[in-house]
Amino acid sequence: MKKHSLVISILFLSLSFASRPVQAQAPTPGFHNESEAGLVLISGNTTSQSYNFKQSNQYVWDQNVTLFSGRFLDTNAQGTETARYWSLSLRYERELSERVGIFVSEMLESNVFAGFLQRYNTDAGAKYSLIKDEATQWSVEGGYRYSAENRFVGQQNSSLIRLYTEFAKKLSADLAAKIWLEVLPNLTVTADYQLNSEASLIMTLSQVLSFKTGYLLKYRALPPAGIGQTTDTWFTTSLIAKF
Repeated sequence: MKKHSLVISILFLSLSFASRPVQAQAPTPGFHNESEAGLVLISGNTTSQSYNFKQSNQYVWDQNVTLFSGRFLDTNAQGTETARYWSLSLRYERELSERVGIFVSEMLESNVFAGFLQRYNTDAGAKYSLIKDEATQWSVEGGYRYSAENRFVGQQNSSLIRLYTEFAKKLSADLAAKIWLEVLPNLTVTADYQLNSEASLIMTLSQVLSFKTGYLLKYRALPPAGIGQTTDTWFTTSLIAKF
């Protein structure tokens, strides 16, 4: 749990930057794209390949936002696959006021090395913006998740509470920091709670390109049978194209 305490501590240290008053800023209408790609190839005394791709699209009109995202990560070492994860998600948000919104979303993900072939997550909840200006954005979300997980042996269906917070801060003209934390208490199998968090730094290279480095933590208190570890961590570096 030391790692989880560290992540939570970083979150609250980051939140200490949030000292300016709230100033509402409406999303820019229209289509927005963000493509992220990372690649590491090693040869010589050892051989390994690591691929990380992430795609996000957003369409904003009136008080509505539709978001699509997908991610793929694959790692091979000495010709043996050691990690493979992919996900697809679609989310709809409706802004009720300058600070309050509601959302519904559907996600399909797979992580065979974490013990599940597919997992379907259906979410519904509300979002509240604490700070929303050009330099600082901080929001919190709360809602319900229904999860249907197809494992190698059998299936587990669960009802969960989803608690989420995200904080982003522009540190300078070319550097920004972001951290998010997601906590998922399980109402069906109380011992099977989950915690996910990521901290990242983004350096702007041009109007379109940025460089990102991030540390992602995924914790599951009760992993599927045959999975020995409760915690996965990903350290990634990638190039982002945004327009």
